[in-house]
Amino acid sequence: MSLFILSLGIIGAASMQLTALRTSQQSGFHHVALQLAMDTADQIRAVAASNVSDISNPLLTLDFQSSGNFAVPAVLCHGTTSNCDGQALAAFAIYETQSRMKMMLPQGRIKVCRDDMPWDDSVNSYTWDCSASGSATPLVVKLGWREPQDGMAAGARLSATPQLVLVVRS
Repeated sequence: MSLFILSLGIIGAASMQLTALRTSQQSGFHHVALQLAMDTADQIRAVAASNVSDISNPLLTLDFQSSGNFAVPAVLCHGTTSNCDGQALAAFAIYETQSRMKMMLPQGRIKVCRDDMPWDDSVNSYTWDCSASGSATPLVVKLGWREPQDGMAAGARLSATPQLVLVVRS
């Protein structure tokens, strides 16, 4: 009887440890996503400060999934020796964001758009759809990711919903 109780205790402790590890991993993903969203918001403000209009700012239409591919921009805007205009700065910002997404958020997605209703009460979550109704509509950065599931084929995983939405203030 005591061996049975001891084995139940060990199984319970192992289960708690596994839950703690998964929670820690999700917390890490959330931290990475928040940092990425804040960096993207800063990049949007920096490009806007370089006199690039909303219409020609490619950051405002960014929609990238980390399972996709991306191209290296013609100019890498590192340091003070690079001669980057607003468009080159935006292209480099997109490249950096895509690189970090691919490396740090499994099955992640980032979307930048204008949306005055990112929360959908009918499904009780954020949505990827955007209501682009002019420059008065808030600019948001939406991020979502899926935790890797053991034993599940990559194609069988469902698309992640946005788990973090950051409103960009200029």
